[in-house]
Amino acid sequence: MPEKIETLQNLTTELIEKLAMPAKVSVTEVEGTLGVSLDGENLGILIGYHGETLASLQTWLALALYNKYGEWVDLRLDISGYASEREARLREIATNACDRARFLDKAIDLPPMPPFERRLIHTVIGTMPGMKSESAGEGYERHIVVSVVK
Repeated sequence: MPEKIETLQNLTTELIEKLAMPAKVSVTEVEGTLGVSLDGENLGILIGYHGETLASLQTWLALALYNKYGEWVDLRLDISGYASEREARLREIATNACDRARFLDKAIDLPPMPPFERRLIHTVIGTMPGMKSESAGEGYERHIVVSVVK
């Protein structure tokens, strides 16, 4: 894994330099997941609208590692703390949706969200006893429906 960490550090640093965005790059490895953190000023353009650019950069870095090593690496990119704040907010959304579904005793539709966010919501709800979640809709309208198991 140290070789992959060094490669990822170099790839990210090179990408940031080509984009002319001054940022501090740090790469860590926790339980098999490589984490890339970018810190600096005015990095909002790298986050993009609702984190879309961040997700694209994360995918690009994962593909670059796959092309070099021939295997997928679990990779998380965080820019100025946006990804960790968004994850905390999504956990809160999942918990609140479960509470509302229990209280109203009916299914609750969450707003459309990208696949990686839906996956986190499904994971959180999967740990809650008596609750279930499923995806509904197509394309950009794909969303999660939270309900009580009956």
